[in-house]
Amino acid sequence: MMAVSESIVRVLLKIGACICIGLGVIGAFLPILPTTPFLILATVLSYNSSPKIRRWLLDHPVFGDTIQNYLENRSITITALRRALITLWLCLLVTIWLVSEIWVGIILLVLGGLVTLYLLGLQKI
Repeated sequence: MMAVSESIVRVLLKIGACICIGLGVIGAFLPILPTTPFLILATVLSYNSSPKIRRWLLDHPVFGDTIQNYLENRSITITALRRALITLWLCLLVTIWLVSEIWVGIILLVLGGLVTLYLLGLQKI
């Protein structure tokens, strides 16, 4: 019974990793959807469920270093930080401009501020 539930969990984690990779790939082309967080989550999900997927992500020529740096040091490079903040605030401000509800704008500004604080906390001095 235990082996069956472990294999089901492993399959679900592998599926989750694949979904996150798909969202990360889409995010590479859509500025609204982030890429790196989905790839980091895919790496974490594939840790025990699929070493092959995990190795592929960590060895990826574009995202591998960023993922590995985050997993090992809980930090991001200044370039990744700048890109993330610019994308975050550009998308938030466009959304606030397009949505006429003031309460939506306030919620987005608060969430944007919290995400900004988190990202700034990842920058090691």
